Amino acid sequence: MKRGDSLPITNIRLDGGTQPRAVLDFEAIEDYAEAMGAGMKFPAVVVFYDGENYWLADGFHRVKAAYAAGFDAVQADIQQGTLEDAQWYSFSANRNNGLRRTTQDKQRAIKAALTHSRGVTLSDRQIARHVGVDQKTVSNWRRQLQASEEIPQMGARTVSRLGKSYQQDTSNIAKKNARRRKRPAQDPAAGGHVELQGFGPLEAILRAVDAIAGCESSPVELAGLLAARPDREQLISNLEKANEFLELCAAEAKCAGVVQQPSGDPGLPGSQTGDDADHARTGPAVA
Repeated sequence: MKRGDSLPITNIRLDGGTQPRAVLDFEAIEDYAEAMGAGMKFPAVVVFYDGENYWLADGFHRVKAAYAAGFDAVQADIQQGTLEDAQWYSFSANRNNGLRRTTQDKQRAIKAALTHSRGVTLSDRQIARHVGVDQKTVSNWRRQLQASEEIPQMGARTVSRLGKSYQQDTSNIAKKNARRRKRPAQDPAAGGHVELQGFGPLEAILRAVDAIAGCESSPVELAGLLAARPDREQLISNLEKANEFLELCAAEAKCAGVVQQPSGDPGLPGSQTGDDADHARTGPAVA
């Protein structure tokens, strides 16, 4: 079958753990059913075919509405893949369009992605991009799931650099950080020069941060300028390294008691503000 082919509703499996929402919106299903009965065309649902079963990955409301409207089949974008492929795809469903996701919907998708076989080796940033949420929210949920032993401590993660992906061992990061804390720092005022392995001189990074902070251009304008440069891949790689370094500094300062966690952190699990910080609603309101 090809994209947009008619697929009998009775052939579609809805029981594969691919429903990313906490609950279905039955009012929306009634509205969709009425619109379908009046002849309105809806986007095709997405299913994954493993050679035996058609697993629904996106379009639960549309399938329910079509059935309620008396249709025997729906238009489907059929992709070859396993149930796990369908599950992973579903975590990103309605990220940028469709019915606005609730906080519970996002939390459900984050937890499912963190425990999924494809997500256990990915970084918080990669999972956040896939699910369409803030990275801090993913990090908070990872800590919570690790504390409850629902997921193991991360021993390795997938890191991308200049278009290439590789596995990075994270099991000794805490030990390396402890050794760094014990190492006496040189005083730049006394002519010392602070070097950080993998990041270069600390002063250079701080100058870059100050330059970006003092820039009058918006982040969107800076991103546009960066995308136009021929050396953008190398610059992006350097920015990612700098970001990792700054995150490490923040974590070190927090552990040392230098930085106090503000009350009402929007990134904590269950926080509406943190979960919705990166939400952008576009496209037709269908799910």
